Amino acid sequence: MIIATAGHVDHGKTLLVKNLTGIDTDRLADEKSRGLTIDLGFAYEQMDKEHTLGFVDVPGHIKFIRNMLAGVGAIDHALLVIAADDGPMPQTREHLAILNLLGINQATIAVTKIDRVPRQRVEEVIANIKTLIQSTGLKNAPFYPVSGTTGEGIQALKDHLITECQNIGARPAPGNFRLAIDRCFTIKGSGLVVTGSVFSGTVKVGDELLLSPQNISVRVRGIHTQNKTANQGSKGDRCAINIAGSNLNRDLIHRGNWLLAPRIHAPVMRLDARISVLDSEAKPLRHWTPVHIHTGANHITGRIAILEDRQIAPGANGLVQLVLEKPLSICRGDRLIVRDQAATRTIGGGVVIDPFSPTRGRAREQRIIHLQAMELAAIEDSLTELLKLHATGVNLTNFAIAWNLTEPEQNDLFGTLVDRRVQVTAAGQTFLAGFNEKHWQAQKGRIIAALTKWHQQHSEQPGPVEKQLTASIRPRPWQQVFALALSEMVRSGQIMKSGAYLQIPGHSASLTPSEMKIWQRLEPLFRSEGLKPPVTHDLSNRSKMPVKQLEHFLKRATQLGLLTRVVKNRFFLPETVTELRQLAANLAAQQADGLFTASQYRDVTGIGRNLAIEVLEHLDSTGFTQRQGDKRRLLG
Repeated sequence: MIIATAGHVDHGKTLLVKNLTGIDTDRLADEKSRGLTIDLGFAYEQMDKEHTLGFVDVPGHIKFIRNMLAGVGAIDHALLVIAADDGPMPQTREHLAILNLLGINQATIAVTKIDRVPRQRVEEVIANIKTLIQSTGLKNAPFYPVSGTTGEGIQALKDHLITECQNIGARPAPGNFRLAIDRCFTIKGSGLVVTGSVFSGTVKVGDELLLSPQNISVRVRGIHTQNKTANQGSKGDRCAINIAGSNLNRDLIHRGNWLLAPRIHAPVMRLDARISVLDSEAKPLRHWTPVHIHTGANHITGRIAILEDRQIAPGANGLVQLVLEKPLSICRGDRLIVRDQAATRTIGGGVVIDPFSPTRGRAREQRIIHLQAMELAAIEDSLTELLKLHATGVNLTNFAIAWNLTEPEQNDLFGTLVDRRVQVTAAGQTFLAGFNEKHWQAQKGRIIAALTKWHQQHSEQPGPVEKQLTASIRPRPWQQVFALALSEMVRSGQIMKSGAYLQIPGHSASLTPSEMKIWQRLEPLFRSEGLKPPVTHDLSNRSKMPVKQLEHFLKRATQLGLLTRVVKNRFFLPETVTELRQLAANLAAQQADGLFTASQYRDVTGIGRNLAIEVLEHLDSTGFTQRQGDKRRLLG
């Protein structure tokens, strides 16, 4: 069980930890000389083979509040320390507020220095503290009066903490591995070591991880959990991890970095959260206020954009977008603390809702509803609501990263709740988009509606090509989504393809009256030459039509299926192409091996060598025949 001390400076936190463990957590020379804790201190008490008490001794002085926040990001239990002679002091109240904002409700309160005051004073202090914690998550915390000097009450407090540790039981470790780095150092003979609290998942020796947000690959060489050599570390552990990597050095790693599984590396510059403002604040928290943000072991500056109003009143909460000055790795559910621009006081805190916050439209109604769905406690409920909300699809890749899902967890969830999954590439990114059945059918409905409208507006044409149809659909679907929906509709017969053209079944394009007159002049010329219709230039001379006008009409006739363009300058009637295909089939059937040459095809068609080769190349391109050396075989 990891226990974080909290409380005002000089209230005896470090001495209390020493009494409980025998370890002095003030390890820095400056801490020794000044008699106060500046950085995080750590101590461990081994109870038995399965249970260890781990203490994170955090600074109490106001100047070191940043380090205090790094220590309480992922703990099991808080030990709030209050001296009997002083009673609750400013940092007592601020630490208590931070513990409450971080959602920590498993706690014990130690009233120290009881040897310095009469018993009545101890009771007065306990009464004051009970009033102070009444509206917090620590309201049910037990009290233990102790003296670090005489040892009074120490064993009772230790027995209580041991019981709390035993009651925790085995902790599940879902999600991908995430460790919030709070220290980095080198050990001669071992190399680089990082320490921190494990927020989720499990790590083992030999695992490949990423240093984030730097995106540096590292390998795990060794692990210590609770100050003991181990083969693995899991959620809730304090870990020291020996890492190695190409060109990796201590200067690249800083407090606030993360060591995590590669699949969830996705640093962001903005995120959505719900922030509660402390009721002790004199003024509301206003839109675009510059703030200091603490999460995990990280400290970063940014601004708060309030989404539902222009301000959040003291004692109230609201949805916000945090616009950061540096990239940050974070997941849904991570707790954060917000301090004022000068970093002199805690304003409030809250919980991350969605790390993938948009650059535009952050306060639109659709976005607010999205965040309300992401806030739902059960992941199944959240995804179900998002699938109902987003008609154009849910970005499942971002969802899995936000909720920190492993690949098996993701596959189980999506396989149960998502009716259609499509791999999409858009704006330079590739992600998995998901639909429920209702919205998937609606996608098809929009395609049908757009195609029907296109036929109404262009009744003389056979239909649009895919690119034309996609451009006419609003909202415009992702290309891969359109392609999958269209392929399903073609297979089911809802849409027909005529060459490159898409049609509603039953649609028949026709020539205009003026075009019909031209066709009546040209059709006999195509039929007069049998299997060898005239080339375009000859057709222009014989029909007395300019070449450009003729070519425009021939293209139009091809779209309507009246002609087939076999080679660049020669068009055939459909029935002529059918006859040429049949002659090829007959010729192949006459050969023992099913293979025939271009010369043989020239002889049976009588169209000459050059045209015979061009026709065969056309048959190859349509998949009717296949060339093998200087021969061809039938495919169609």
